[in-house]
Amino acid sequence: MSRSSCTLRWSVERDGRFSLWEGDLPLLVAHARARESSGGLLDTRSARLVSVVDERGGLVLTYRDDGGLLLREELRCEGDAAYARCVLRHEAGEVESNDLVPLVMCGLSDDSPYLWRCLQSKMLQVPYDNDMWPRTEAVAQRPGRWSADFSVLFSEETREGILVGAVEFDVWKNAVAGSGFDCRTLEARSGRAACGDNTHDLLEHATMMGVEVASSEFVVMHGQDWRTLLERYGDLLSARIRRREWPGGAPFGYNTFAALGTDLNVDNYRACGAFIRERLMTEGFGNDGTTFINLDGGWRDIDREGMLRVKDEYLAAGQRVGIYDSPFAYWGGDLDLPIPYLDETHTFREIVVRDRGGEPLPPLDTAYAYDVTHPVWQEWTRRKAQLYFDWGFDLAKFDFLSHAGLEGCRSDPAVRTGRQALKVGYDLMAEVYDERSIGRPFYLSISISPLVPVGPFNARRISCDAFGLAEDIEYVLNAETYGWWTCGRLYQHNDTDHVVLLKSFGMTRESTEGEARARYTTAAIAGSMLLLSDDYDMPKARERTRRIATNERVNHVARSGVAFRPMDSAGGSACQAFTGVVDGVWHVALFSWLGRPERLEVPVERLAIEPGLYEDLWTGRRIRVGGPSLCWSFPETDAALLRRIES
Repeated sequence: MSRSSCTLRWSVERDGRFSLWEGDLPLLVAHARARESSGGLLDTRSARLVSVVDERGGLVLTYRDDGGLLLREELRCEGDAAYARCVLRHEAGEVESNDLVPLVMCGLSDDSPYLWRCLQSKMLQVPYDNDMWPRTEAVAQRPGRWSADFSVLFSEETREGILVGAVEFDVWKNAVAGSGFDCRTLEARSGRAACGDNTHDLLEHATMMGVEVASSEFVVMHGQDWRTLLERYGDLLSARIRRREWPGGAPFGYNTFAALGTDLNVDNYRACGAFIRERLMTEGFGNDGTTFINLDGGWRDIDREGMLRVKDEYLAAGQRVGIYDSPFAYWGGDLDLPIPYLDETHTFREIVVRDRGGEPLPPLDTAYAYDVTHPVWQEWTRRKAQLYFDWGFDLAKFDFLSHAGLEGCRSDPAVRTGRQALKVGYDLMAEVYDERSIGRPFYLSISISPLVPVGPFNARRISCDAFGLAEDIEYVLNAETYGWWTCGRLYQHNDTDHVVLLKSFGMTRESTEGEARARYTTAAIAGSMLLLSDDYDMPKARERTRRIATNERVNHVARSGVAFRPMDSAGGSACQAFTGVVDGVWHVALFSWLGRPERLEVPVERLAIEPGLYEDLWTGRRIRVGGPSLCWSFPETDAALLRRIES
């Protein structure tokens, strides 16, 4: 029997540990620990094993310390996935905790995967959310390394990996972290041990209390390709959620932020949509027969009647319109201002998260966090949504959702942790934006949020803000290198942010033609929304956009919704070669962002593509792929999108 088809099983060790086996392979050995808020610490290695229940597919192990603290370790297997959770209780009554570690893992023996002992094994470090320009990195293991919710320990050379990830997100912030004492041990953590600067929290993770307090459940999977493990993890999470589906393809169109920023007004709002309709749609740009014109931040500062007139013009012309909101974060600064659309006696001070002393929690990224459990916030959210529906919008971009998950005190005392609060916020958004009650499809895209939990949204931006220079291309590709797998699994689409082809207020210079092609390609291969963002009062922006955004063969790839897979990991940077199958045909995307001549020599064996004649969809240049390497030269920052045209 091959290892890939073996059934996993847990077994009990004699020293307070338990081991996971894949057939005859000792995959790992682990112990568990939990800390009571009063200070009691139970570590299964020093506690007494008082009960072993052998259940079909798993074990339930109960450990007791001398003070009456008990820890139940629940272990089970389903096919090629193993699961673990720990549950803390006390013989004397209720227990309180915010520090639960169901798995402290390392190799069982020399027969275990060499990944555990190899100093060159890489650990995937996943940021908590996508605020403040974080990166996902594949770095050598060392004591204390931290990854939000999940990680993979893998070999760059062979691709073999072990994935460990949370599958429950309703109560705790979770992490997979390196032990503080060595570089060969990984810990699956829930609560306090999963918090810190990474989660932007100022307060310690809140506790839970009751007869029992349970950690999140974590999954462990072993495989011969870390990329496949991430896809399997996505499939596993996807099976547990009801993903929101948009009946059309990924939205093509325009977003006002990068191009117009705070200079947004009624006139340029009208002009950008007209250019998209009259100059781009007529040459093939769009999806499902339409384009979206999305108002981003700043729309509340322009003339309301004029904005609605322009919106009506778009709808009459067959386009769709989108709106922007930050439903979980307050940017106004003055907490004593009245809340719009409500009785003037209600102010923002009433609906913000508070610290343990009752004062408003300090702003994060200059914005206060809303208390999503507060009835006034909930009523206000419903009223705003109804306005968007009545105005005829079909898309909303929601920003800064991480704020709802900050640790703090809320009006509902039953909501103790940040993750519980985030769930309340997500559940309300699911109710308010339920398409059955709206009466029509409505697309929801989120920008700043944790990757998990997965809310009622069609798309999630996989990076922080990105514009159109070489550095933006590399940054977006870093997110695609480690996050392609979320497309079609956790979310219907990825989002690579607004695509700038010439100049944004966030850029120090105009982009080159090659940078523009590369930036467009990052969106085309990501299973992504494709929203342009340039100021079309600039003739150069109009000309370049027409050249690039109307390439029908590239747009066909973008409409396919296929997220291309990276050939390899890339440390803290990005892979330069991605592959995808569109309409049964192999495609390869190649990137260079150095700003100078570069010759890529990509191992065909690592690409694992079909040999044959390939053609670049941008230039028409052809290359036969069949030898050991696919060689491609770039004179400057640029991209190639190759399609196999014959064997």
